[in-house]
Amino acid sequence: MTGFDAFAHAQTLLAGLGDHEPPADGVRLHEPAADGTTAHDALLDGVWSALARPGALATNFRLVESGRQVDRSRWMRSRVGDGEVLHTALVPAYLHSAVERGATLVISHLEALDERVMLLCEALEYLLRARAWVNCYITAGENSAFDVHSDDHDALILQLLGRKHWEVDSRVGARSRDLAPDSLDRVLTPGMCLSVPRDTAHRVSGTGELTVHLTVGYEPFADVREETRAAHALVGRTAPDPDPEWLTTRLALRPDRRAGASLRSALTGEVGSGTRIRWASRYPPYVTTDDEHLTVTTMGRRIRLDRRLEHTITLLTRGGALTYDELVADSDLPDADLRALVAFGARNDFLICEG
Repeated sequence: MTGFDAFAHAQTLLAGLGDHEPPADGVRLHEPAADGTTAHDALLDGVWSALARPGALATNFRLVESGRQVDRSRWMRSRVGDGEVLHTALVPAYLHSAVERGATLVISHLEALDERVMLLCEALEYLLRARAWVNCYITAGENSAFDVHSDDHDALILQLLGRKHWEVDSRVGARSRDLAPDSLDRVLTPGMCLSVPRDTAHRVSGTGELTVHLTVGYEPFADVREETRAAHALVGRTAPDPDPEWLTTRLALRPDRRAGASLRSALTGEVGSGTRIRWASRYPPYVTTDDEHLTVTTMGRRIRLDRRLEHTITLLTRGGALTYDELVADSDLPDADLRALVAFGARNDFLICEG
């Protein structure tokens, strides 16, 4: 899965849930068309890759059985080697038997362990203007490891393998231990996506087969809203609901950056036909124009560019990844000017150039 594929898949998921904004008017369910994307297969490969990866932090993994965490010493081995580097590895025999008994293996922050999942997480963050993270749940039992509960963040559920039974309270914001009679009651199959708003009670259980799903937790404008509330609290005032444009501008002032490096292009200025180019900021930039110039606010900086670059900057700030050849095909700039822009972006760290 490339950055372009991940971004397209993120757009498909959000469009299937109703729009390209954070789903905010209740529980939503997206069922892909019969000839829909197979991106979930790439994400599933990412799960298996993370399980086989040596050296992952022990804190990325939890094994929950009958509502309690199983001591890691039973199913994980760790040793210190190469100086102070901690090496960890799962113990397959114990893990396999525990999952067969109905335990749930939880992988926290899967985006830190696999590039494919990271690219999807970044794409959703960019589109939702939200801090996001990805947890994975693997089980083969029928009972729920967590019973009825609610979370303090919004979530998108992506079913990757097998079937999972979800019951989600129809009353958004209700933290009741008893679900309403008209609550959503569905079995998710691979490719389906479910939106669960924050503070909404839900129950999840297996169907007796091996099942894997991802939970993308996200908090729209979370950091900006927290800063606003804290600032008003200092002067003893209640924070008003911020204007969306103000929130977007403030988000563009944050220094948060996507994962990736542009060392070669930054030092040499060289890009190849297959070089993958992405906008570097974690959140969309804020762009203003006048008669001659384009001002881009991104990662806490303001970059002033020639107005003739507007179309190409628009292509880059959509959030997906483009190869240099794809950028050439869609841009209206001469090749020399386009190469100069990409080299300038790599040196000044508002573009990520890989490959």
